[in-house]
Amino acid sequence: MKILNTEQQAKPRTRRLRKKLRVGEFQELGFTISFRFDSLRHTLDQALDHWIEFVEFQGWGFGGGGGEDSDILSGYLVSFERGTLGEVDRERARQWLDNQPGFACIQCTELSDAWHGPWEE
Repeated sequence: MKILNTEQQAKPRTRRLRKKLRVGEFQELGFTISFRFDSLRHTLDQALDHWIEFVEFQGWGFGGGGGEDSDILSGYLVSFERGTLGEVDRERARQWLDNQPGFACIQCTELSDAWHGPWEE
């Protein structure tokens, strides 16, 4: 799918095309999240499995990961089905991480357009 800039997203379009391009009332939001896990308590695979179990239970999708020599995982969270995440979902992810032994949320960004950015070029 072509990534549309802000001006292109605001262009008048039919409802069918707005839905296909996921703009206007069909815009889908997600957010970037970074968190630290206790490497003495969890291996990278264990930490990622634990996180993915929570994400999938919520009906979300996660794109990201971490390095073998790092205790930080980061990525982008979106709704797995067609739809959008909201502030409640963002707070739920942050609270879950902070309530898990050996996990701590480092950064949870504002909601952003999951299809059109803003992405780093």
